[in-house]
Amino acid sequence: MDQSLLPNIYDFIAHTYPFSQLNTLEQDAVATAIKISYHSVDDELNDENLTGAGLYMIRAGIVEEINKSDNSLRARLSVGDSFGYTQIDKEGESDYKVIFVENTLLYFIPKQVLQFLLLKNQAVGNYFNSKEWVRLSSSHQYIDEQTQSTGLSSTLQNEKTVGQTCERDVTTVEDGSSIVHAAQVIDSSDTEVALVTKERDIVGIVSKSDISHAVATGISLNDPVSSIMSPEVVKIDADKTLISALELMIMHNVKCLPVLNNGILTGILTTHNLMQNTQLQSVYLLQEINITHSADKLVSLSKQHAEIFRTLVESNIQPHTIQRVMSRIADSFTTQLLRIGEDLYGKPPFPYAWIAAGSLARNELQFLSDQDNAMILQQEPNEEEALYFQKLASFVCQSLEQCGYPLCNGNYMASNERWRVSYSRWTEYFNEWTTNTDKEAILNSQVFLDIRYIFGDQKLVTRLLEHLRNTIRENKRFLASLCTASCSVLPPLGTFRQFVLTRDGKNNAFLNIKKQAINLIVELGRLYGLSAGCSSSDTYQRLEAAANTKGLLKKDEFRELAEAYTFLNGVRCNHQVTSIKEKTEMSNNIDPKKLSQFERNHLRDAFRIIARHQAGAKFRFTSGGMGLF
Repeated sequence: MDQSLLPNIYDFIAHTYPFSQLNTLEQDAVATAIKISYHSVDDELNDENLTGAGLYMIRAGIVEEINKSDNSLRARLSVGDSFGYTQIDKEGESDYKVIFVENTLLYFIPKQVLQFLLLKNQAVGNYFNSKEWVRLSSSHQYIDEQTQSTGLSSTLQNEKTVGQTCERDVTTVEDGSSIVHAAQVIDSSDTEVALVTKERDIVGIVSKSDISHAVATGISLNDPVSSIMSPEVVKIDADKTLISALELMIMHNVKCLPVLNNGILTGILTTHNLMQNTQLQSVYLLQEINITHSADKLVSLSKQHAEIFRTLVESNIQPHTIQRVMSRIADSFTTQLLRIGEDLYGKPPFPYAWIAAGSLARNELQFLSDQDNAMILQQEPNEEEALYFQKLASFVCQSLEQCGYPLCNGNYMASNERWRVSYSRWTEYFNEWTTNTDKEAILNSQVFLDIRYIFGDQKLVTRLLEHLRNTIRENKRFLASLCTASCSVLPPLGTFRQFVLTRDGKNNAFLNIKKQAINLIVELGRLYGLSAGCSSSDTYQRLEAAANTKGLLKKDEFRELAEAYTFLNGVRCNHQVTSIKEKTEMSNNIDPKKLSQFERNHLRDAFRIIARHQAGAKFRFTSGGMGLF
């Protein structure tokens, strides 16, 4: 090899995943072993050039793989793509031949060198693994590398732990101590909170605000501190990441977490610590929402949505965690608006429950997600009672729209009187949908099979979910109908590994990553979760429940769908952040030309996983799996 070409090869390796993960010794081994070849249009690689040879990487140009069995197009590959790996363990004739469509420059890694890398480097081994889900799991490491290369910090996810960040000085008081003693201890310690202990066990938390409230309400300061403490204590292990702490604080609406190391109290993590190290505004936004008693002020606070979402994505937080954070923020806006509404219109005439449906119910809210909600009333309302709930629901839905949560195009909202009915009417709905499985019934059920309690009387939601599970458990024909509807949309991967594109009103070709990919896994998760009797609406938890149920999903199948779902949501999050930064209209429509070669390759993996599992679901739940009926 001409030694003057080595700098170009090193540069290519350093910027091409997974070879960018090689250490210095491995880079030297690859760079010096790479062979360079130039090919003209209509040149051909066949048989011994492919079988048992090694890996070809396209440095410039375009090639086509042609199946030798029927001379059909197998794939069209361009810069950054590779070929030859599937033939590396074959002898004699190859399964396909390669035709050069343009003048092309190839880098070739011999079989022996590639096998050395597969054994020695995990990133390379995962990238070329025969299992798609393993290849998709390697995308996390690639995204880490991309984040670091752009100067964005990934410390939050991968390095900083709770134990490294928490305060070591923990203020404690015994549960039998008086309120006044607790106040003195907190004041002398210059802290906001103290942990309440009983024989070294943490039994509660008391804050300055708890003591101030006690004073304001006339509670005797000689009463035990246990009478005013918060008994629900959310704890965290020292080895957890800061984003885990953030999620716990958001989920439980707490300002501090006792930190344990092997079960022993070693520190306390506060929102102040979290803000110093992550610069995320999520926790403080929630605190502001929860003390705001003005709808206009809530609208003003909602302007922080975009910045929080962008910071989470650019900090390389896992997509599902981002969705959970955004869902918890939406929960807080909804809850506070309901409180404001009750102050505005008076106390409700009887108990009710406000429920989330759709993506918010699954804790999978995206930046573009619209409203899906409903109300469960304890009983049938009279005319005056119905008017009260109509005013309350309309106020909340309209205010949520002003806070950045669009109205549902399908009108699946509590402001629609059809979705603001009594518990008994809801049970009739579900009975009807699972019996008369026409198109409208399936559509309605797909929305309200995902519901989650937000506010009000939680027992109404618990009872309805139990009724739903029992109804579906006894109606496998409904699962078959749901499967048929769920699998009616196929992932956008056509023959020859090419994407099947949709065109918008301006004739621009795009992939709708939500409708053509993400929703397909959501629907598979719903189908399997209901079959497994899972009480959660969370897609991951539904799939995991199915993996733990004999005859539904195998462990590897669960990993396939989970990794595909994570990757697809990551692509969507990055696409939306790009729209925020470029100030362009945000959508779920993605131009494949704007995706990296890495993303295109892994989208193909994800689409193949979806297609395979749709076929499997059809066999299990429809006429192919007659054993179910």
